[in-house]
Amino acid sequence: MAFSDDAGGFAFSCDDAKMSIGASTWNTRLSQIARITGPIYIMTGLLPDPQYISQILGKRPHNIFIVADVSAHNGARALKASFPAICIALHPNCNAKAVLVSPETVWVSSSDFGKTTKVESAVGLHSTAVFNRTFESLFKKLWAESTEIK
Repeated sequence: MAFSDDAGGFAFSCDDAKMSIGASTWNTRLSQIARITGPIYIMTGLLPDPQYISQILGKRPHNIFIVADVSAHNGARALKASFPAICIALHPNCNAKAVLVSPETVWVSSSDFGKTTKVESAVGLHSTAVFNRTFESLFKKLWAESTEIK
C-alpha cells in the first residue's frame, strides 16, 4: 500500500536517503556548513549545550533561522548574544526536530538540535520536494507563531 497526502502529512519519493542510528551527531551532519550558501532552518524543542551548538554555528554564523520551544529561552538568548546575525524565535509548543539545509537536504531526528548523551536516530533526505514542502507547511507556520529574539 502506498502512502498518500492527507491531514497527517504528504507522500513523496526520494532517491537519496540515509538512516543514522546512534552513530551521527549534529556536528557530523552539518560538518560542511561553511560551504553552504543558502539558508539553514532549524526546528527543535530544546537547545542542549549551547557551547556545542556554537561550535557548529560558528563555522557560518549567518543566514540561519532557528525555532525552539519557549523552554529553550536561556540557550536561545545565549546563542543570539554570541551570533547576532542568526535569527532565533521561540514557539509556545515546538517539539519538531528537523534541520533543513537549502536547497534540498532535510534531516529529521529523534534528538533536539545540540549535544545529546542518548542513543538517537535520524533520517537524512536529499529532496527538493521534501525540503520545499517541509519549509512551507511546517517551518513557516512555526515561525509565524513564534516570537523572535531581537
